[in-house]
Amino acid sequence: MLFSFTKGSIPRAIPLAILAFCLPACSQTGQSPEVKALVKKSLADMVFVKGGTFKMGDFGPQVTPEKLPYTSQQENKPAHSVTLDSFSIGKYKVTYADLDVYTTATGRPSWPQDKADRPYRAPDNPAGVPWQMAKDYCEWLGKQSGDPVDLPTEAQWEYAARAGGELLIFGTNNNKYEADHNLPSVDTVKEKYTPDTVVSQYIYPVGKYPPNALGLYDIGVDGRDWVNDWFAPDYYEHSPAKNPTGPASGTMKVIRGAEGDNAETAMTVYRYKAPPAGYVIKLKSGRTLGPTAINLTFRCVVQMADPLQAAGL
Repeated sequence: MLFSFTKGSIPRAIPLAILAFCLPACSQTGQSPEVKALVKKSLADMVFVKGGTFKMGDFGPQVTPEKLPYTSQQENKPAHSVTLDSFSIGKYKVTYADLDVYTTATGRPSWPQDKADRPYRAPDNPAGVPWQMAKDYCEWLGKQSGDPVDLPTEAQWEYAARAGGELLIFGTNNNKYEADHNLPSVDTVKEKYTPDTVVSQYIYPVGKYPPNALGLYDIGVDGRDWVNDWFAPDYYEHSPAKNPTGPASGTMKVIRGAEGDNAETAMTVYRYKAPPAGYVIKLKSGRTLGPTAINLTFRCVVQMADPLQAAGL
């Protein structure tokens, strides 16, 4: 229960239900039409993911006839039991069109700042940004909507990519990695989406290929997604069983998803890291690019245990 005060008066109770009703509306005062449209679209595109328990990590020994892991890396082992609360996650990655609304509204610098990355900056392409910018965007969206919006945790990302923790090795429509069926081939990307780029990156417009069973598009492909967690190679050995959020600190952030046309890195259980500021790329000419984050993409989540529609949002 909260209280309001007027001079010389007895504290008067304000029902929490009224305050809760006011918060989303109050957060939207003074918004531009573009911001209002972005908030409405972003919330409408959130997919509810019912919580549950699953085996996080390389589950190959559970399902392969030879009892062998799917990947050679140690960072995604051992597979361990994780229980998550329900949440909602964006069906699409955040695009440059979305990002432009944010930077215009906040007065923050646009991205990318390195001119070599600009050919990738199509409105419908997933926005490749440093980790802090991805984090700031999701939190800003939360302030505009009045909802608890953030980057997903690593566990939430994998659980959603696996359609609620199912034993799925790819976040595609058929649990397979099939060029020009559920993602474009390298040739298609180069010829159709990025013909004039300096450094070839496997980036293309969101939502062009079939989603996974939850209705999530491009999860595990079309860039490598930032999540909230700091990276530690041995984290799975001592991860909490309930709603893990990663180590308390670190120097690298976890990224999830494909690197180019590498099927192994597109696996739902594959995990690796990136500097929060992005990469510095050295070209054969000796020239350096960066920091570049062109293929470091993201989507947001609403950290709420009920579907947004049930909450009246």
